[in-house]
Amino acid sequence: MLIVALGVSLAGFVLLRIALRQGRRDALFSATFWATFPEFARYRLKRLWPAAMGVAGAILLIWGLVLLFQWVLAYYAARLGHPLT
Repeated sequence: MLIVALGVSLAGFVLLRIALRQGRRDALFSATFWATFPEFARYRLKRLWPAAMGVAGAILLIWGLVLLFQWVLAYYAARLGHPLT
């Protein structure tokens, strides 16, 4: 379970990093992008894929951290003689 938790966390971190870098490159974090969105909606919609990748990366990162926390709890519960119920 530890390997799965670390793998999911790492995949989420990598996806989030790629999404943030591409979002900066496409100027998703600027007011100009969003102010001109109605005029250039067709073009701007094609530039929103980093936002979806960022959401997916954040979900994977949180999921991996939850799995890692569950593993740590189970590890110390087994060592201290208090099995989780």
